[in-house]
Amino acid sequence: MSEFDDFIRGIGSDIKDAAEKVGKKAEETFEISKRRAEKMKIKGHVQNLYQKLGELTYGGMKNGEDVSEETNAIIAQLDEAFFRIEELFEEISAIKNGTFVSEEMDWEEEYAEEFDVDVEDIIEEAKTFEQEEAVVSEEAPSEETVSEEPAKVQEFDINID
Repeated sequence: MSEFDDFIRGIGSDIKDAAEKVGKKAEETFEISKRRAEKMKIKGHVQNLYQKLGELTYGGMKNGEDVSEETNAIIAQLDEAFFRIEELFEEISAIKNGTFVSEEMDWEEEYAEEFDVDVEDIIEEAKTFEQEEAVVSEEAPSEETVSEEPAKVQEFDINID
């Protein structure tokens, strides 16, 4: 019976190891999803800032007003947003390659007010994003879904990925 007991213990150990690996992978996926959702929110904020900057610059130049103080403030906000996006890319890369060290992050306090970020919203968006990403990756585009209509021209094509 000793060999049987060893066999059972070995199976139990293998199951425990597999469960730990699955749990770790799920946690990594969740952490990555949170950062992707935050990145998407910041991208929306960046688009709004670009629009404000363009409108302000146009209005100032058209009316001969000095709007440099206001434009500098918007540019500073854009710089902060781009810096945070870069941090998110680095965090995602570190999570993927296993070098991310979990620290007490105060990003919520820093960015909540400026970017209107809420942890519960990010968690929900992350879950939705991961579900949509999984569905999109499973679906292959068919010839029927390809539209014959010409592509719409966008006024701004800003790539901050």
